[in-house]
Amino acid sequence: MHACPDKAHRPAWRVRVRRANYSAFNGYRRTPSPYSLVHCGDCGALWRTKAAYVDTLPDEHFSKAT
Repeated sequence: MHACPDKAHRPAWRVRVRRANYSAFNGYRRTPSPYSLVHCGDCGALWRTKAAYVDTLPDEHFSKAT
């Protein structure tokens, strides 16, 4: 899991999980956390961060498979 190294990709960054996590330790339930999971739609990078810029990023939306 590495952060996107290309700041030109920033418009494609989306938040998958905002200020929470899901872990086996907690029975895969949503647990509040200072960290968010961010995904780059251009290069596929995926990383967790507690940086303030997360507040400016939109949430990632998944379409339902038909």
